[in-house]
Amino acid sequence: MDDRLIARLVAAGRVLFGIACLAAPRQILRQLGKDAPPQIVWWIRAFGVRDAVLGAGALVALNGDDPDSTWVAAGAAADTADVIITVACRDELGPAFVVPGLAIAAPAAALGWKATLGL
Repeated sequence: MDDRLIARLVAAGRVLFGIACLAAPRQILRQLGKDAPPQIVWWIRAFGVRDAVLGAGALVALNGDDPDSTWVAAGAAADTADVIITVACRDELGPAFVVPGLAIAAPAAALGWKATLGL
């Protein structure tokens, strides 16, 4: 698969996930079996803003003839940080957060770095 296509797919997924976090944070948390206090809802929305901005920036940067991989690398770095923090805090988070968190962040980080290096 072409690195630009990989980067676009990860970026589009990031935008969609970000919008979902903004629009329906309680529903996302409910899928994890948690009732969400207002502070956690705020964090989910903030996380959504981060992902939507990183994804949109990557999509714009990938439109030219000579794509700029800076936004793709920034997204990969954010995903890598998510993996590290999730593993480091796994006892506090519990499996209901760790499993889906790693299932999303680890492949996104790996694909993001692959695409960054290939662009």
